[in-house]
Amino acid sequence: MIGWFAKNHVAANLLMVGIVMAGMFVLNSGMIPLEVFPDFPDRTITVTVPYPGATPDETEELIVVKVEEAIEQVQGIEHIYSTAGSSGGTVNIEVTDHADARVVLDDIKNKVDAISTFPRDAEKPVIQLQTGFFTVITVVVSGDLSEADLAAMGAHVRDELVALPGISQADLSDVRPFEISIEVPESELERYGLSLEAVRQAIAQSSLDLPAGVVRTESGEVAIKTRGRALTGQDYAAIVVARNADGTQLTLGDVAEIHDGFNENPLLARYNGKRCVTITVTRPMEGNAVEVAEEVKRYIDGAAGRLPEGVEVAFWNDRSKIVQSRMEVMINNAIQSFLLVFVVLLLFLRLDVAVWVTMGIPVAFLGSFALMPLLGITINSSSLFGFIMVLGIVVDDAIVVGESIVQRHEAGGVTLSEAAIEGTRLVSTPVIFGVLTNVIAFTPMILGMGDWGPMFQPIALVVIPCMLFSLVESQLVLPSHLSKRLLQRPSEWVAPLQRGVNRFLTAVVRVFYRPLLVRAVRHRYISAAIFLGGLMVISGYIFGGHVVWMPFPRVPSERITARLVMLEGTPVEITHAHVDRMTQIAEDMRAEYVGEDGRPVIKQIVSLVGGTGFASSHRRGVSGQPHLGEVNIETFGPEERSLDVSTVAMAEEWRRRIGEIVGAEELTFRSEIFRGGDPIDIQLMGNNPRALLQVSDQIKERLKGFPGVFDVTDSLDEGRKEIQFELKPEAKLLGITVEDLARQVRQSFYGAEVQRLQRGRDEVRVFVRLPKAERESLATLERMRVRGPDGSEMPLAQVAQIHVGKSFSSIQRIDRQRAINIRADAEKERVDVAAIKAELADFIDHLLASRPGIRWSFEGEDKAVREAGDATFWGTLLTVLGLYAMLAIPFRSYAQPLVVMMVIPFGIVGAVVGHLLHDLPLSMLSLFGMLALAGVIINDSIVLVDFINRARQQGMTVFEAVVESGPRRFRPILLTSVTTFVGLMPLLAEKGTSSQFLIPMAVSLGYGILFGTMITLVLVPVCYSIMEDMRSALAWIWRGPAQADFVEPSQSGRMPEPVEEAGIS
Repeated sequence: MIGWFAKNHVAANLLMVGIVMAGMFVLNSGMIPLEVFPDFPDRTITVTVPYPGATPDETEELIVVKVEEAIEQVQGIEHIYSTAGSSGGTVNIEVTDHADARVVLDDIKNKVDAISTFPRDAEKPVIQLQTGFFTVITVVVSGDLSEADLAAMGAHVRDELVALPGISQADLSDVRPFEISIEVPESELERYGLSLEAVRQAIAQSSLDLPAGVVRTESGEVAIKTRGRALTGQDYAAIVVARNADGTQLTLGDVAEIHDGFNENPLLARYNGKRCVTITVTRPMEGNAVEVAEEVKRYIDGAAGRLPEGVEVAFWNDRSKIVQSRMEVMINNAIQSFLLVFVVLLLFLRLDVAVWVTMGIPVAFLGSFALMPLLGITINSSSLFGFIMVLGIVVDDAIVVGESIVQRHEAGGVTLSEAAIEGTRLVSTPVIFGVLTNVIAFTPMILGMGDWGPMFQPIALVVIPCMLFSLVESQLVLPSHLSKRLLQRPSEWVAPLQRGVNRFLTAVVRVFYRPLLVRAVRHRYISAAIFLGGLMVISGYIFGGHVVWMPFPRVPSERITARLVMLEGTPVEITHAHVDRMTQIAEDMRAEYVGEDGRPVIKQIVSLVGGTGFASSHRRGVSGQPHLGEVNIETFGPEERSLDVSTVAMAEEWRRRIGEIVGAEELTFRSEIFRGGDPIDIQLMGNNPRALLQVSDQIKERLKGFPGVFDVTDSLDEGRKEIQFELKPEAKLLGITVEDLARQVRQSFYGAEVQRLQRGRDEVRVFVRLPKAERESLATLERMRVRGPDGSEMPLAQVAQIHVGKSFSSIQRIDRQRAINIRADAEKERVDVAAIKAELADFIDHLLASRPGIRWSFEGEDKAVREAGDATFWGTLLTVLGLYAMLAIPFRSYAQPLVVMMVIPFGIVGAVVGHLLHDLPLSMLSLFGMLALAGVIINDSIVLVDFINRARQQGMTVFEAVVESGPRRFRPILLTSVTTFVGLMPLLAEKGTSSQFLIPMAVSLGYGILFGTMITLVLVPVCYSIMEDMRSALAWIWRGPAQADFVEPSQSGRMPEPVEEAGIS
């Protein structure tokens, strides 16, 4: 086939054009969606049961535990994570990898729907598989408007956004839910002999729409319906609740104050100091993130003239910027790498060879693009990194083929066409199996790497097709192009450079490399000892703690988030004051952090009181939390600002200026683009909540004693004070039940939900309750009277005993047990986190020695490391076995693959040295880069061993073949390594935020190949010689001296004549 394509130029060109056109068609047709991150499989099922007004203890007992028990026998469940709060319970079910999530969803629905013992006030369970939409960008609507007007403006903007092409979902958030509160004072109830229950019943009977059937007439059916449902506060005010003795009507407006507005729970979001609402724009799974974001930005640009004066529309958290920056990095790197690789090739090879070898890059890339829809891969941050990674590798096989063709032609005796065929066939075996070893090295990323799998699968599914298309191009298309020289001679400025490089390489080989190789092979055991000793010394240096190990290094993002958690029960005014102070300090920093060009580093500042998670659409309708607050800073990207300062340093300065906040449970800062979990995360599990809390407090105190450890928090707080009622025996004799007592107290303070209205797209709840002033006073509770079944009333103190205690603000459960997580951050660059954890482990073991009912484990970052470590171990094992098998087949030897693979540890050493040179810590991403390195670095060794085998077949002795292999293959080996490193150089120099995440993998690959190449040129010949000595020794033992073929120079002691490196014409 090689010969047929080399002679049939039309077929070769059509093959190349077909690959290019297929890739161009797929790219231009929009068949490949653009998204920020790869789609993760739907493996989490959520069961949410709202239970407003309940305590976490009640929610746990009456909601969460019942759900857990109901689904206990469902097959396919990995873990169950539950949370019981004051507004309901949530159970998250993690499905095993091998189970069908939708089948498990149906089973869970059946089990939960069968529960008949939920409290009467609990709402219908919502059961769903978390899937579908992904946040792309957030629109912020701000201005000096009232809350109602701003909410209406936000709803208007949301409706206009949904009407735009490509946008199917936009959620309004940071708006309190609408509510109609009918507040009847206790005095009015006593005055007219009413109760809240009576008022509730009167409303329910008067405010309703009731269908009454149909009338069938000759002309058709006519529906009958009674309409009387109230829709506004004014409508409710007209409802009659009683009749006076004189026959006059007593309306709701006569006895109650009706508020038609928002939920009482506080929630206030501000954008650059102005009140705001947000609209979170999401994309469906098949949507294009970049197009969605661009459509939103065009809307914002055109909205200024249509909105009222003083209203501003802006965007926040543009996640499409991540994929756009990756695309820019890929395009810029592709251009730079393309030019750099071409220049390097031009210095080593003929001009037409350099041109056609370089042209293999776009052919391979477009071929990979053509297959992406079939492989289910989108253009995202991971797949784009795959293209960046493979830039310098993809030309390796073409370099080897091109150089072989040139050498064969310049050796004489054949035409250019014959040289193209023979030169390609000469190296086809090492080239083909070299590419296949690369494929094997990336295959573990496809087969699964734990929770990391979805992030790394696109990289492999991009790299592998690129390499395969490059192989096709180098074996079938390149020989055809090189079988006829397009440029008969190099230009006047290229030729001198080529001759200079050729003379330099020839001198290096003759003066330095060949003598070194001869000595190394002659003293091969001393050489091997030197290599082994050097490897052991460097390994000892690495594992001796001199190289920083940071599983998930801090990569600064363009956002800083400060999250404030005050003591439960803190008034919102206090939380608001602290958030305002944090915001003002951020504004001061905005004025101070300014570059030489006058441009500030800080772009936008947003704050939130009454919750955390600015612009989180899931918070809509959930009770506000007065003790929670948050401030976010968004900065310009590193490439956009002239002041060289990281967000990590800014976060530290912000933390220092804010200082300690009195009454704060937590004050945490986050400024990383990615977290594999908290550096220190200790999980306690048991069934004794008080014991868990005591142990948690002791661990927190111990953590605070470590220098460099900060932001120490836990997931379980004692919460606010709680007044508890216990029904007295005499009350039971009067017919008052616990339910009667609980319901009347609940109606007075939380309120009785009467109805739910649908006004437009908003659901409005209607409550009857006491006025806010009475609900905020304990005196109301003391004066409260409880109504018996016969209508008689008596003071609360006569029917119930009152106790004061404390409740948890929320309760966490894991796999049906109470759980607490103690988390802390640490200055990874300055403290030994591993040593801290070791000391902590001893402390916790000693602490729990007398508490056998409590189990503990390190979670967070440690859990991510365990999962990634397991995946890396099995990936490494698969790679090593696969590489060995793939090498043993062409070499037809069990020992020669080991010679080839000897270079892998030295490549890893080179990768570590690269991290030291760039002042980077080793991380999990570095290890993944080393895993890929294993398949790439052995390509040069394959070329060397293949040459030695061929030389021996042609009559050379082992010694002659070994010492001749390096000089003869010096240029292609050097060239492939240099082009790979040069192809990664632009990425190593990138300063963009998204690029920092990729650099550890690029350093591992680039420096590993560069260092491994230098070792390969000496180590492989030495190891091959030792292998032959061992084979000959075994043959001497078993078959006699005549069968031995020891690696020694000829008896005359004369070295074989050096083969001159072919000059460049």
